[in-house]
Amino acid sequence: MIGCLRRISAVAGNTFLEAVRQKVFAVLLVFALVLIGGANYFTEFSFQEQFKFLKDLGYAAISLTGLLVGLLGAAQLIPGEIEKRTILTALCRPLRRWEFVVGKYFGLTAYLALMVVVMALAVWGVLGWKEGQFLRAEGLDPEAAAAIRAEAMDPRLLQAVLLVGAKLAVVAALAVFFSTIATSTTFVMAMTLLVYLIGHLQSVAREQWLEAGEVSRWTVRIFLAVVALLVPDFNLYNLIDEIVAGNVVVWRTTLEVVGYSGVYIGVLLAAAACMFEGRDI
Repeated sequence: MIGCLRRISAVAGNTFLEAVRQKVFAVLLVFALVLIGGANYFTEFSFQEQFKFLKDLGYAAISLTGLLVGLLGAAQLIPGEIEKRTILTALCRPLRRWEFVVGKYFGLTAYLALMVVVMALAVWGVLGWKEGQFLRAEGLDPEAAAAIRAEAMDPRLLQAVLLVGAKLAVVAALAVFFSTIATSTTFVMAMTLLVYLIGHLQSVAREQWLEAGEVSRWTVRIFLAVVALLVPDFNLYNLIDEIVAGNVVVWRTTLEVVGYSGVYIGVLLAAAACMFEGRDI
């Protein structure tokens, strides 16, 4: 067991370092940070509207940048190793294929976690700087100052960060799964994006399809059950929008979504390991 963990850790560490060295990931991270910082110049709104705008833009930048990094990184994990033939050297050692897949995934998610934390700190830094600007204004009454502090340093934003990270981890697991059965990076990215879109639309489609006639109802239910089992429901992560909007979301609900994400990740990694075991390299 200890040897297994060491091998997985070695693969994960190597993958993390490779991701850090990728210039395209650094460019995406800098772009997101500039986007977050540039939001400070929208000063024509009230402080509630400005904080709401900063939070929306900041977490949208985190989600989009993380999605691009997850897609690009995971799509190149295994196809890139096969194309360069470096995978043969890795698997000649006492390294099992499933350990290779799991290590690659954990290395990528570690890099995604680092990016999310850095960008979240940037968002909170911008909010804190904006808070200082408002608090230094003349004629500010104590009630307004308390409202400004509550808007700027809302502890519920930690829930949003956790949910963003869980969502990106699921996307990375999807991309890793497809990378174990494909040789083309484009195919991996296209299939991952397709499942990502289906996951956002399945709840809407489910409501519409369940209004079908009684004749086709059983076939519709079977189809919906298959889609619900195979495709993660990304609408669950809409809680991020609720939190950013200032609505109360209890921690239990957040942790349930994180647990749901963990189950899907486990299933996807198990399926990826099984597919990779039978693949001819």
